[in-house]
Amino acid sequence: MVAGDDGSRSRLLEALARAERSGDPVAVVNLCGPLGMGKSRLLATLSARVVDLSATPPPGSVRSPSPPPESGLPAFAPSAAVPLPLGTGAADGLGTAAAATGDARPGAGGLLVFDGVDRDVTASAVRRLTGTLPPGTGVLVAGRRPLASRPGWAERPVETVRLGPWSRDAVRDLAWVQGVRDPAELDLITDLSGGVPLVADRLRRALAAGVTADAVGALADAVAGELIRRLATETTGDGGAGALPVVAAVGGADADLLAALVGERPWEKTPYRRGRPSGERDRPDQDARPDDSGLPDDSDRPGGSVPRKGFDRPEVSGGAAEFDRLAGLSVVLAEAHGLVVAEPYRTIFELAYRWRHPVTARRVLVAGAAHRRRQIGGTEDPHLRAKLADQVLRLSAPPHIRQAFYPRMPSPLRVRLATAADEDAIVRLTHRWREMETLDRRRTDRMLELWMTSPGSRFHLVVDADDRPLCMANLTRAGAGGASVLEPLLQQHAAALAGDVRDARHRGLTVPEPGQDDDGRGWDDGTAEGVLVGMMVTAERHPAARAAMLRHILTTAMASGGVIVSTPWPPYQRLSAHLGLRRIGDTHEDFFRCGRRSEVYARTFGRSEIPAWLRRLERDPAARAGAGLGGGEVSPGMVRDALSHLTDPRELSAGPLSAIPGLRSPSALVAFLRREIEALASSRSPVDVEAAQILTLYYLRRAGGHDLIAHRLHLSRATYFRRLEHGLRRLTEIVRWRADIPSP
Repeated sequence: MVAGDDGSRSRLLEALARAERSGDPVAVVNLCGPLGMGKSRLLATLSARVVDLSATPPPGSVRSPSPPPESGLPAFAPSAAVPLPLGTGAADGLGTAAAATGDARPGAGGLLVFDGVDRDVTASAVRRLTGTLPPGTGVLVAGRRPLASRPGWAERPVETVRLGPWSRDAVRDLAWVQGVRDPAELDLITDLSGGVPLVADRLRRALAAGVTADAVGALADAVAGELIRRLATETTGDGGAGALPVVAAVGGADADLLAALVGERPWEKTPYRRGRPSGERDRPDQDARPDDSGLPDDSDRPGGSVPRKGFDRPEVSGGAAEFDRLAGLSVVLAEAHGLVVAEPYRTIFELAYRWRHPVTARRVLVAGAAHRRRQIGGTEDPHLRAKLADQVLRLSAPPHIRQAFYPRMPSPLRVRLATAADEDAIVRLTHRWREMETLDRRRTDRMLELWMTSPGSRFHLVVDADDRPLCMANLTRAGAGGASVLEPLLQQHAAALAGDVRDARHRGLTVPEPGQDDDGRGWDDGTAEGVLVGMMVTAERHPAARAAMLRHILTTAMASGGVIVSTPWPPYQRLSAHLGLRRIGDTHEDFFRCGRRSEVYARTFGRSEIPAWLRRLERDPAARAGAGLGGGEVSPGMVRDALSHLTDPRELSAGPLSAIPGLRSPSALVAFLRREIEALASSRSPVDVEAAQILTLYYLRRAGGHDLIAHRLHLSRATYFRRLEHGLRRLTEIVRWRADIPSP
């Protein structure tokens, strides 16, 4: 494995050089980054002796030699041997050495390198040692968290070098260098690793050992065991790592939820062990009080039923103590709704847990969703309600919605507001949006100007680790501040949806009564402003970016009180309906001149409305049927087969596309494909038009073979087949959106 893909070694050497020139008597450089990001590998390239404080070697002396000229290290003066009793109490031994006589100190200068500084006690010992070192000494400290977060380091000058996730291309190159050639295996390593080289390497090793690429849970299980083993160095004992798969599966937990899931029974206080003991595991007495948690006993308990290799444990005890232990792990973050496991570790633990304990995992998800649903109704903070609802949706949504909103593809993505510096990206993504939805250029430019000048309208971006925009959406306040945007997008519905309901009724408009609409769903009472979603586009085929934006839009809408969607694009119309948004109707005018009038959907998200909406979504049989293709993905070959059998209802009924909701009957599938080919023919892209002509002549009209049609359209044979494949890809993309299956 290479040490880094982004100039990490150069950045570290530059930091060491700056530290040497800083004038500090003892210069300290901190190399920090998440678990498995390659810190130890990077240190190994420096040709310097490294003291690994996460290990327990026998007591001895560690020498910090003067680095050779070719190492690139600053020329710190040579140091003498440093007697460091690194036995079982490594940190205490280091502290003893720091406070001992002068014989325990290095000579005049030198470079001391400490790896595995992942506990407060170890970081404190290193800090005490720096106070005993002679001037001119350099100290390089590597750990998963920055030294600034450790006690006693806030006022100590430190040069910090942070390692972040690798790019997708770098991970793919790493797998290729390590001998992976199968495209499916390369895709899996790239997608599932989340930019963490340790995860990528462990996946590669599991594949080499014979685990197949379609056994994602088994692959994740191999990685999870490695992660748990390494996390053991951060705390004494188990440190709460045994509960990580449970917290990962439910998407986050506070102390109450954690206690409910892992149990808090006084007879189960057996300490964690490093793996399974030689004898039988301790079990509760037969006369113990019955479990009223709704979860199975013993080996089926979620806290104890966790993957092997270091975290196949006795029952975890749960409660506040377990919560505190979890909070101390570097892969765990604190958010508004409790502790969450950071990506990509969360996805790895969840996949492993679901694979190893499918029945127990299902019960954990049901219990977690029920607990959070009860919380929503009693939560005053709208932002916390939105986070809780997002968690319930993750746990209990129909399969196709879970696939669209929560794909199992961990990525280092974040959502932020666009700034003036993003103007070029906004224009570029708007251009892609116009091409994808075949919108009129002038109307699109006019809408872009309205969005950029409206005080109530903001662009939101999903960006990667390098701050590169991958997905964009525009959200506009559905109040007075967004009036200039609401009118063209909502047209005759603008006043009823965004204005004050009572004022709208006084103006003679027919709107539902506050608190009720025509199908029993909640309606705006005039107190919540809500947001209008006017557009969303993904820069490239990136399901994780699309899902991140969809979640952001939904949580923003729930926090602001409601959402309005105006879109001429059939896939978004279908997704809005699947989400239980109320269809208000079409706009009078085809504003974007695309041949399709916009459809308007809306829903309010009051405190009492969110739980009811979530339950309705769970019970909706039409929504649950939307998994489509048994959770698989539509391929161009499936679309080609359907086009080849448009006149054969029996073949269409037996084909995979018949599993898509709304396309289950042959007549509906034929009408859908014809309609989409006609829409492609109205595109402003000449390539789309030529592709639609080929699809029409070859599949719809059966006007002849490929050579005859190519001659008829005055296309070379090579251009003809390129256009045909282009048309099939465009149709496949539409069918995927129709089924709410994200593109790979």
